[in-house]
Amino acid sequence: MHWFSTGLLIALTAGTAAWTGFLLRRLFVVEPAAPAPTTAVADNSEEPDA
Repeated sequence: MHWFSTGLLIALTAGTAAWTGFLLRRLFVVEPAAPAPTTAVADNSEEPDA
């Protein structure tokens, strides 16, 4: 029974550490910003139709 309790305590500690790491990562890692909208540039290199 002693070894079972020790194993359970170690498993719970590892789970708590993993969960804390997951929450800290979610807190401090930010998603990349969305790209800025691009505006279409008119191609004025051709002669305008008359």
